[in-house]
Amino acid sequence: MDNSYWRNKVAVVTGASVGIGASTAVLLANAGMTVVGLARRVQLIEVLNDQVKGEGKILAHECDLNDEQQLTSAFAWLREKFQCIHVLVCNAGILKANFLSESTTKDIKELFDTNVVATACCLREGLKLMAAANVRGHIVVMNSVLGHRIPEVPVPLFSVYPATKHAITALCQTVRQEIHFLKLNIKLTSICPGMVDTDFLSVYSHAVAELPKLQPLDVAKAVLYALDTPDGVQVEDIILQQMRKVN
Repeated sequence: MDNSYWRNKVAVVTGASVGIGASTAVLLANAGMTVVGLARRVQLIEVLNDQVKGEGKILAHECDLNDEQQLTSAFAWLREKFQCIHVLVCNAGILKANFLSESTTKDIKELFDTNVVATACCLREGLKLMAAANVRGHIVVMNSVLGHRIPEVPVPLFSVYPATKHAITALCQTVRQEIHFLKLNIKLTSICPGMVDTDFLSVYSHAVAELPKLQPLDVAKAVLYALDTPDGVQVEDIILQQMRKVN
């Protein structure tokens, strides 16, 4: 990342223990940021420091984002320890592969609670922290191509997952308007990857084995691209897909 503004600043990454969140945490730390990873499995975040070279570092803070008390306590801890944060990456999310006709109410609620409600609460708390300190900030929300369109697939085991991501697309647009109305110097970027080769896809097993997939690092680099834009230039949406190999 060429933009030196972010060096020594504080970034918070939710769901930082594996996959896209872990890759993003490492890249931000290697760009010189102090990164706080929020997740339930803190030991997986702590070992990410082995991949950090240079000035940055990664701190782990245990937090179940579906527990509102834990979530608000985590942001209170951030305020006490750092006074403010400069980057918030809302990455945590879950996927349950099923037909809607076979999905339990419990699964439907868990998808909305994690993917929409917890993300909205993180946005609320992060915005309050940035606004109180009147800092130049950047919020990145990990969305999905399914938040924009739903492809025809042989077996559509989507259930309500695309609905949660369409909600995130709307949420990003409304929060962006709110930021403008409140005259805050905060950018908001929605990153919408296609299929990514992570444990996240294990629920689909071999159904997607032969399809082209992005790597977590590809998506993490998109986060850095958004952060690297000049002050006053906002990348609102990034949609990225892995291309098929051409023989």
